[in-house]
Amino acid sequence: MRLSATIGLGFWLVLCWPGTGWAETRTWTSTDGKRLEAEFVKGSRDSVTIRKSDGQIFTISLDRLSESDREWVSEKIVGGPPEGAVTSALWGENGELWKPEEETLLDFSEAGYHGGKNDFPEWEPGANVRDFGAKGDGVTDDTAAFARAIEACPENAAVFVPDGSYLLMDWLGVDEMKGTWVKPKPRSHFVIRGESREGAVLLLGVGLEEIHPWAQTTGNGRPTSQWSWSGGFLWFQDGTEVGVENLTIRGNGGPYGEHWKEPGRNGIFFRDVEHAWVRDVTLIDVDSGILVNNGSHITLENLLFTSTENRPSTSDFEDNEGVSGHHAILFGNGSSWCVADDITFENRFHHELGVNPGSHHCVFSDCSGPNLHFDFHTFENDIENILFTDIDAGEGDLIWRNNFYGSCTGGAFWNVRGKNLALPEQKSWVKHPVAPEEYGTLFVGWAGSLPKTQEVGRPWFEEIDPEKLFPPNIYHAQQQKRFQTE
Repeated sequence: MRLSATIGLGFWLVLCWPGTGWAETRTWTSTDGKRLEAEFVKGSRDSVTIRKSDGQIFTISLDRLSESDREWVSEKIVGGPPEGAVTSALWGENGELWKPEEETLLDFSEAGYHGGKNDFPEWEPGANVRDFGAKGDGVTDDTAAFARAIEACPENAAVFVPDGSYLLMDWLGVDEMKGTWVKPKPRSHFVIRGESREGAVLLLGVGLEEIHPWAQTTGNGRPTSQWSWSGGFLWFQDGTEVGVENLTIRGNGGPYGEHWKEPGRNGIFFRDVEHAWVRDVTLIDVDSGILVNNGSHITLENLLFTSTENRPSTSDFEDNEGVSGHHAILFGNGSSWCVADDITFENRFHHELGVNPGSHHCVFSDCSGPNLHFDFHTFENDIENILFTDIDAGEGDLIWRNNFYGSCTGGAFWNVRGKNLALPEQKSWVKHPVAPEEYGTLFVGWAGSLPKTQEVGRPWFEEIDPEKLFPPNIYHAQQQKRFQTE
């Protein structure tokens, strides 16, 4: 798990981070003189991640380190690749070969909050849910107390959620619903922040379909609910500068049933929102996790998806067996410049990492799970320029399960690992006249077999062992190059 916790070393923040082959041990010194022997894992313009000899991983803000440490990290992140690394002809060591004007390797560095800078605000608490009647005992319905706290919270402030289990029996952020018409409560410039990630728990007591029924049908006429793929208990619409951080959302719904029969215990929904974030959040037993509808410049960072022991479905209908939910992350309906970075799955969804029609320039970075699915959720070739980088897909045999073999045209796949990776096949119940060499995709550091390297332009197939590819994460590398010149 990647769960944050402050420990006795004062300025160190514990994180569980994937291993790296480029470790270098040194002595680190804080600004107050404390010392720690640890390996360098990775660095950025703001922080460094290190590993102690006992395996503990720490991420430290650079302003908490000595000047010599800051200089060392700066040299390290702009330096060349370690011994044994292999670089791409599209990038080189530090981007010296990169020619974005040729549009073979596009620039994704501006994906995310504030154009990828991710300078999340540290707003002071403006309202405490306990002061508005929330009990946090896991039994009392705390929905109204949360709604009052959100309404009373001034701009540029946090709705503070002390440790406790808060039962929600209705959604937050919606004024009313009549038939299929949803009237939101637009709010901007506030964040819902828990006291601790493990201690502040939002319990979703019922599904949205139970309290706001909205019948729908699937493409083949099967009855379902609108909340099978949209909506959330934390609903943000028509706003900017909003976030959720440092808490747990728990579905509280027992075993997962069947695909398209989800009751709607969904976590977070962004609709027509820009410059927003979700970070340091755990989602347990949710039907859908975080759904984005026509959002832009949204960052999802350091998330853990997991489930309780009896949650995975035992039904073999439509590949339900072993699945715990429907959509984990979906950048949908024209979403652009959004990023999901540092995402860990301990359970399986029908669709873990998804985009749908009209979405473009979205990024999935540093993600891992038991058998990830890259969900290009469309019937047509209408999703452009999506980047998957530094991905551990686990078994890897479900990646293309729902992309309809052609809709991934224009995608970029950089350092994707998995046991059973293969290129999309030219067959589907939706017939696309698209062969692999016509996809217009980019594959660099793909664990499966690839065609020969292409000439400049799409498609581009560059066969490099993902374990040796440098840089391992092209989104982070593009950001570092951009920030060096800004």
